[in-house]
Amino acid sequence: MILDTYNTPNKISQSLIDSVVAHADIHLDLSDLEELQIHFKAANGDNCGYFDGIGDEEDGVAAIEINSKKPIDEIVKTIFHELVHVQQVLHNKFCDIEKTWFGESYQGVDYENLPWEVDAFAKEKELFIGWRCK
Repeated sequence: MILDTYNTPNKISQSLIDSVVAHADIHLDLSDLEELQIHFKAANGDNCGYFDGIGDEEDGVAAIEINSKKPIDEIVKTIFHELVHVQQVLHNKFCDIEKTWFGESYQGVDYENLPWEVDAFAKEKELFIGWRCK
């Protein structure tokens, strides 16, 4: 997989990003992903990150945005979280365009109860603990 990072904050080394993405790749089976773009953006507020979708799925390019103002551990957890969304789309669990989970719509459901978010938060924790213990 090609990894491109943009506006990486000084507090984060490329080797740290490489190790996070490699750990996720192994545990989430991102082998169909040809390219991952991580865009770091300084943002105020609670938002930690955003999965910007897989542009043209035939291209195998995914883009995620990460709030660079957060502490390093929070940034790492957010990368894992957003990569779970990449996995969900690659494996046809989550449609990020229609906002469906296995074809079922969840309009009107609170963010923390959306099945793709429940899955992402659970896996984010597992990935972070596993990566931390390496």
